[in-house]
Amino acid sequence: MDTAVPLGAVLVGLDESAESARALSWAAGEARRLRCPLHLLHVVHDEAWVYSTASTTRYAIRPVVRDALVMLSDWHPDLEVTWSQPAGDPAAFLTIGARAARVTAVGSRGRNAVSDAVLGSITTQLIAQTRCPVAVLRANTPIARPDAPVVVGVGYDKCFESVLEAAFEQAATRRVDLVVIHTWQLDASTTIDGVELQGLPLAAVQQHEAGLLNRTIADSARNHPEVNVIAHAVSDGAAKALQRFSADAALMVVGSRGHGEIGGAVLGSVSQSVVRSATCPVLVVRDGRTALPTAQHETTAGASS
Repeated sequence: MDTAVPLGAVLVGLDESAESARALSWAAGEARRLRCPLHLLHVVHDEAWVYSTASTTRYAIRPVVRDALVMLSDWHPDLEVTWSQPAGDPAAFLTIGARAARVTAVGSRGRNAVSDAVLGSITTQLIAQTRCPVAVLRANTPIARPDAPVVVGVGYDKCFESVLEAAFEQAATRRVDLVVIHTWQLDASTTIDGVELQGLPLAAVQQHEAGLLNRTIADSARNHPEVNVIAHAVSDGAAKALQRFSADAALMVVGSRGHGEIGGAVLGSVSQSVVRSATCPVLVVRDGRTALPTAQHETTAGASS
């Protein structure tokens, strides 16, 4: 049925690419794990289709959606699946649909992309304009082992609170460990928590950073006692460290301030590098995101054709 995105669904954007197929596989697993609907959104570019849909005539299901439904019937026959195939701007329809979604999954070409289109214009716009967490997957993103941890990169400012909470939610629902990474590097002006670190022995700096990290995550850890937390304060570049920890992860969670900027400014250099190079799915969480919707009986009409 060509319909709207159910509230609280996992939304996946589909096209003909291998990256899209990987996003579909991940999104289906996520919907099954969260026990929520999966919505397939394929936006049609064909000019004849755009012209024809000005009328009230309904057209046959497009091959991309049809093939996805066939695969899902084999993978997860009991999964509740809805779909829509509007005509127009893919980023705009994904952004509208994401207003109702619990999480949105899209494919990315990752490290093969050029500098001004690292995530592709659709994914970049989606991250910038929606408060829904966005999962980015490449075609060669492997399927993680069942007990693989969730990894999150955090800093010490307020914008990381929503990122940390999303990571705890993911670890809790997956019943796996949460690995929290904070990186630090000394320079002449390094002052953390009111303490000037330059000139201190490295062991003392490491102890200070580890203690501050543990205090930073303490409230979230108390709110999720079921999650085993492993915290690392690492003396290294942030992008390099997060890439290294992604090798054994089921999911990497990173932040985005996402105030409608374009290009690399949406993510910042570290998160952008992680999306390009991580060897696991990457979940991008915007600063100040709203609570995830869960009421499955409500819908939004925005993504229907």
